[in-house]
Amino acid sequence: MTLRGLDNPVKIKALKPEPPDQEELVRMIESAKRCLHDAEVEGLSNEGKLSSACTAAHILSLAAMR
Repeated sequence: MTLRGLDNPVKIKALKPEPPDQEELVRMIESAKRCLHDAEVEGLSNEGKLSSACTAAHILSLAAMR
């Protein structure tokens, strides 16, 4: 979705525009990296690995939206 594609959700107040925050972005990326590292832990159940990988994907999608 392009930035233009986000105009409608902003107009109907489903999304609130916020200024970018470089420090927040760095923290989110580092958090996602930790989750991906956790997903590779040997001995962790498949469900645990999937959960960690999904959490990383969720964090990165939030970072992209921010």
